[in-house]
Amino acid sequence: MEAVTGTQAKAADRYAIDVLRIPSLELMENASREVKDYLLEGYKDSSILIVSGTGNNGADGICIANLIIKDQSFTQSPCILITGSIERASWEFLYQLSELKRLGGSFEFIKDDPLPKADVLIDAVFGIGLKGNLREDKAKLLSMLDNNKYPHVVAVDVPSGIDSDSGELTGAGIHADTTITFGRMKTGLLTKEGKEYAGNVLVKDIGIPGECYSLVRS
Repeated sequence: MEAVTGTQAKAADRYAIDVLRIPSLELMENASREVKDYLLEGYKDSSILIVSGTGNNGADGICIANLIIKDQSFTQSPCILITGSIERASWEFLYQLSELKRLGGSFEFIKDDPLPKADVLIDAVFGIGLKGNLREDKAKLLSMLDNNKYPHVVAVDVPSGIDSDSGELTGAGIHADTTITFGRMKTGLLTKEGKEYAGNVLVKDIGIPGECYSLVRS
């Protein structure tokens, strides 16, 4: 399977949603279920910390939490920390947050150290749309999470801080042990700092037809 840039992947997503009329929440749940199933295989008895931004990568993070809560195989509910402005949140993020509340889950906004301890960190802060250098406060946050040395770190689609086109580090980042990326491999996970930060990369099909990627590559 050939790799695509993060920019091409976003365009393929938009084509699937806007032209083929595949609901964005359906794709989001498919992606989040892949992460949940990965955790179910080896971490169902582990403490899980999910750190989410307020864009669609963060929405994936909250959706993962919702699926964990609904799956009674997990022995612990995830701890959820949110970073970013709710006022600027995507509608998908707000939808997933309302679903979390409906399920009886809770969350907190991230503060400075000490961060909660956990066996597994789910990195859902920044996704494939990250470009340019991070603001100082965001770089500090990613460094703080990275320096906490969680036993196992899973990145959602791309490690936060990595440009998914070029693989360049945008000022700071989170080293993942496993990156679960969706649809196609991203070029930014194969080169420069992206290759180091991604760890073991798993590519999961979430229902975006191949024609979407063919169109954005042509």
